[in-house]
Amino acid sequence: MYNTFMMEPRSSCPHHDLGDSFDPLDLRDPFPVLAQAQQQQPVFYSPAIDYWVVTRHADIKAIFRDHHRYSAANTITPIVPFSDAVKRLLAAGDYRPEPVLSNHVPPGHTRIRSLVNRLFTPRRMSSFAPVIGQIARDAVAQLVSPPVDMVSALTYTFPAQVLFAVLGVPEADVPQVKAWAGSRIKLYYGRPSAEEQLEMTADLVPFWRYVVALVADKAQSPGDDLTSDLIRLRNGDDNVLSLNEIASCMITLLVAGHETTTAQLSNALLHLLNSPRSSHWRALCEEPSLIPQALEEMMRYDPSVCAWRRLSLAPSSIGGVDIPAGANLLLMLNAANRDPALFPEPDVICIRRDNLKEQLAFGYGIHYCVGAPLARLEMRILLETLVTKLPSLRLVEGQEVNYSRNISFRGPLSLWVRW
Repeated sequence: MYNTFMMEPRSSCPHHDLGDSFDPLDLRDPFPVLAQAQQQQPVFYSPAIDYWVVTRHADIKAIFRDHHRYSAANTITPIVPFSDAVKRLLAAGDYRPEPVLSNHVPPGHTRIRSLVNRLFTPRRMSSFAPVIGQIARDAVAQLVSPPVDMVSALTYTFPAQVLFAVLGVPEADVPQVKAWAGSRIKLYYGRPSAEEQLEMTADLVPFWRYVVALVADKAQSPGDDLTSDLIRLRNGDDNVLSLNEIASCMITLLVAGHETTTAQLSNALLHLLNSPRSSHWRALCEEPSLIPQALEEMMRYDPSVCAWRRLSLAPSSIGGVDIPAGANLLLMLNAANRDPALFPEPDVICIRRDNLKEQLAFGYGIHYCVGAPLARLEMRILLETLVTKLPSLRLVEGQEVNYSRNISFRGPLSLWVRW
């Protein structure tokens, strides 16, 4: 049905060669080599990026839990260090976001997270359901004349339209902000050349200036959106939250809050439609109440955030491997979510699993994804709309499914369907 460019594990290679053969940016089909690692060398060093790679669920969960020993400070550190030319360009553009959420540590993280948590409550998220439902219906109604690439026609724009509406970004700005966000991901999580770094940085400066101006506008004229809610919580007091911290929160959310959902929706559609005779898709069409459970299984089976990072603050032992202080750790969430020690038959999709609360697609601990309630809500609403409006949806046969090269975000670049 489709080709994900299977990366076959080298079963004959000795254990100490695993790190040398592992390409952390190759997301075409990472699962065979990660399964091999879990069995043979669950923690190994990758010289390609100077990170220790951790693959087992129990080890990763323990690292997330121990934020005193394993810091989140390196979470958004560029894989390729910024060149001097990039640093000069950022300085000239007054680009100065600061750690606030995923890359911040207590006590600063605790202060900011406690405020942001008050915005992303299930009750506040449910207040956006009518708007999200209308966006979903409008987006699906525009799908005409198959075959259609569901990424470019639906999953690329829908999460951005939802998030930007929730954050108070004008709808007309969605395409530009989405493009800026894509450049930021490539710059921080990919391996750009020196020339590409400069091109992407040229997008980063106007992106930051846009966010700063958005926050300033909301401070003057608050609306019914989360950016305005955060400004109201600030109540003019920089000790509670500064405007620069709010802008830093916004640029983080304007990247992670929709790129991850784009990829997760695309992954879900790929696997639901790719099951024999589209059996999983048909099950959801016949019983839409299964959609929330099916989405949890999709996040377990193929999480859009396939890896996250931590910094070891002291010497430690992970999975029997000695890790020095100052070591970078790459936590393979996609491997953890297919750990057979926790999920029987991990490579089989089962939308009725009874332990899906253990999947780590949204992380764990104090840095658990703050936007998880919104992501779950919008994905559920879109799938409900699709199974109602397009129950005969199916994949175009023979297509290739490709992925961008980066270490953290995995989703098809295109996904062609008919109905």
